[in-house]
Amino acid sequence: MSNSKLLTSPRILMVDDEIEQLRLRAQVIGMCGFAAITTNSPMEAIDIMTAKQRGAIDLAILDYNMPVMNGCVLAQKLRAIYPELKTIVHSGATDIPHSEMTSVDALIHKGDGIAPLLDQIVEFAQVGLPFQGSALEQEAVS
Repeated sequence: MSNSKLLTSPRILMVDDEIEQLRLRAQVIGMCGFAAITTNSPMEAIDIMTAKQRGAIDLAILDYNMPVMNGCVLAQKLRAIYPELKTIVHSGATDIPHSEMTSVDALIHKGDGIAPLLDQIVEFAQVGLPFQGSALEQEAVS
């Protein structure tokens, strides 16, 4: 007996003030089949979310230490625009106060490499979050 589970590709917004690192991570994520919009500005990220049709972005991957506001504050602002948005803080910071993480779904340290980030993106997609985009059928044998 087999069950099928729908795995879809999330639409990702990536925000990091380190432009070269942002480009590299977006390129790797793209090579894995995920489409990402990138910006190095938290304020531009807010503008992107405000301008996009509701639900056009499924997942935000945010650095913590950025000018103007940190990633946790940005996560709160983005979640206020789109409450269903999933957020990952992907940062080298090791001292992020737990009290700031109220709008963050996952914390992944940059020092752990990109594999844990990719795993988290896939996990969010597999648990049936309302991601839209190109769908892949994945069969599970029970």
